[in-house]
Amino acid sequence: MIKIRIAILTILSFVLSGVHAQQYEFGVSGVGTGYMGDINTTNPFYFKNLGAGLFAKYNFNPTWGVRLGYNHLYLSGSDRDFNNANQKQQNFQFNNTLSELALTAEFNFFKYIAGRELNRYTPYIVAGVAGIMHDPYVNYGSKKIRLRELELEADEKGNAVTFSKFALSIPIGAGFKYNIKGPWSIGAEVIYRTVLSDNIDAVSQYYLSPGNISARTSIPNGLTKEDLTFLADPSDGKLMINAGRARGDGKKFDGYMTAGVTLTYTIISKKCYWWQ
Repeated sequence: MIKIRIAILTILSFVLSGVHAQQYEFGVSGVGTGYMGDINTTNPFYFKNLGAGLFAKYNFNPTWGVRLGYNHLYLSGSDRDFNNANQKQQNFQFNNTLSELALTAEFNFFKYIAGRELNRYTPYIVAGVAGIMHDPYVNYGSKKIRLRELELEADEKGNAVTFSKFALSIPIGAGFKYNIKGPWSIGAEVIYRTVLSDNIDAVSQYYLSPGNISARTSIPNGLTKEDLTFLADPSDGKLMINAGRARGDGKKFDGYMTAGVTLTYTIISKKCYWWQ
């Protein structure tokens, strides 16, 4: 009976030590940002803007961890950036400021413990889910015009439609981190997000009919119906011809990517069983 109690106490002691086996990381990131969607359909290196982020990570052990991060990212795209003559004539463009809250799991290929000479670098992969808030816009004349509220596209029946500011995305990426000294580490990572929405660039469905615009009684931002016609179809006044045709590339999802560097500070409990 005494031996059983000793065994139970030993197991409980090991389990409780595991509870204290906690390693927290806090970091910042600076990234270049890119976009893929109805304007950029083929170029995964279409990086035009910058962004930054903050994150906190909890490590279960030297291999697995989970990270909560917030990123503030700028995106943009323009048909004029591409060599295709038809695309240049289409003449779509957009800007977007995107706020992202992401929860990702991280797997280290090597055991990684900040402050340990033998475990100071590793490649890793990340994957998870993120919620984003965005509102695409264009700079039109001297005004910043948000495209979502203008209802510039039509559905299959020709009715004007809009879209939500909110969407989910699926981030997947890879990186490399190196422990400089003590709690400080630097890293580099690339992450691509598939957005469960086709509206990052405000190009998705079908061209409006001119009649839809002429029937409107109010237009926001002090715009005229001529302005709205141009924003709905900036290809030199061809809305009459294009009405009802596909405005986007037919794919359901847009995407965006980041590539940049991280700086991390790690808090390590000396009670961690895997620190020994």
